[in-house]
Amino acid sequence: MRRPTDVGLRRHSATGVGADRARLAMDVERAQDLIGTPVFDRNGNRIGRVGNVYVDDTTHQPEWVTVRIGVLGVRETFVPLTGAATAENRLDLDVSKDRVKNAPRIEAEHGHLSDEEGRDLYHYYGLDQGGRPTETEPGDES
Repeated sequence: MRRPTDVGLRRHSATGVGADRARLAMDVERAQDLIGTPVFDRNGNRIGRVGNVYVDDTTHQPEWVTVRIGVLGVRETFVPLTGAATAENRLDLDVSKDRVKNAPRIEAEHGHLSDEEGRDLYHYYGLDQGGRPTETEPGDES
């Protein structure tokens, strides 16, 4: 079996936090096919297109995608694949468009997320406690 780097996928470090999360059921080669796919939020609103796919270093399964957003699609933001579904030429996420647009800006060094960046993203999307992404802003429990 080929390693993720052999098929052009970016890698994500999931040491500790999130390593056992539910993932989009697909193999790594099919995950590469997501690049360029239109992305829609939980309400069916188009967000942008998949820029890159990040896989877990241990399981080699897709865990995050970057979504190209904005008028020209030049800004990329990380989105979890937890709760996501694929359909004919589309990726449906389990988060809102606003949640994606307001996500922390993270520049993955050399195609890899640090453990701290991974924890920050898990926290932002409400995945610290496991389960599906939430729409509650971190620190806003009201």
